[in-house]
Amino acid sequence: MENEASKTRSMDIAFLVDSDNLRGLEKLLGEIKGALEYKVKFSDGSTIKYPNIEDIIAQPNSGKRFIVSILASVEGHAGQSAFLTLRNDPEPSVEYTISGPQRNVIYFADKLDDWIASFRQWYSAFFSSRLGALAALAAFVLPLFLADKIQYLFPANKSWMPPTTIVVVAVAEYWTFKLFPRATFAIGQGARRHQFFSMIRTTVLAGFVISLLASVLANWLTRHL
Repeated sequence: MENEASKTRSMDIAFLVDSDNLRGLEKLLGEIKGALEYKVKFSDGSTIKYPNIEDIIAQPNSGKRFIVSILASVEGHAGQSAFLTLRNDPEPSVEYTISGPQRNVIYFADKLDDWIASFRQWYSAFFSSRLGALAALAAFVLPLFLADKIQYLFPANKSWMPPTTIVVVAVAEYWTFKLFPRATFAIGQGARRHQFFSMIRTTVLAGFVISLLASVLANWLTRHL
């Protein structure tokens, strides 16, 4: 008789799931012969149960009532079960628990890990490593640094500029971080929101890279000409 086992894994990553990803999840969990159930939490605080993934994909996911988390569960025969959570808050953003015969647990854990890796965002490292702490520290220090520089660049009679600089930079940082969400459910109107923010994100990053290269080039020209 095979040993019973269970595995729980929690990952604090940034992810993007669309209709194809969700259908892939249903196909995977369907290998556990049992009744699938989904619970979707919306931004208005409501939580609704759905019997299949197509009901979730058909949701409007509007800006006024958007999806904040999805819980998928299936309980099959012989003690086999799987529970998966995708959410924006609280941490961790992705979490699953699998129970059943040891061989099945190892098999489904590997399958789920591959599925999760398929929609992991490239900037996930800022949510799950020391890079996140460095980014937070930089976001705190940058407004103070710029405010200090402004104070020396302008006369004392413009004392309103340092606090204004702090506010402006803080607001800019807030909206910049909004461009890198932890959880993106790209279904319904959420798909259009994702395309819009992706375009802005690309523009912002391209502008940053161009300005950095221009600064390096200007310094090089100043030294060699």
